[in-house]
Amino acid sequence: MNTQTLSLYLGIFGIAGTLLLLARAGVILWYVRGNHIGSFRWQLRNLYLKQLSALACLFFVAMAASYGVLQEIWAVLYLVIACKTGSWWLRFSINQRS
Repeated sequence: MNTQTLSLYLGIFGIAGTLLLLARAGVILWYVRGNHIGSFRWQLRNLYLKQLSALACLFFVAMAASYGVLQEIWAVLYLVIACKTGSWWLRFSINQRS
């Protein structure tokens, strides 16, 4: 397969995956928009957001690795986004425990 074609498919997959992750986060936040802090649905929201951020981090690492194999600059962007989502997940998990 041609690397330009693979890069195009990765670009489409990356944009679609990112939009899907953002839409899912929006749905989670919309679902619990009027609940009190500390309620069961609030805790469920936190659990879903932690799971979604871990999934997003893995998605962005996979995209960075895919672009890294193709030796394209998009690998750096996806790696930075993966580090940001991973650090958000870690900070969220640590703050929830205390």
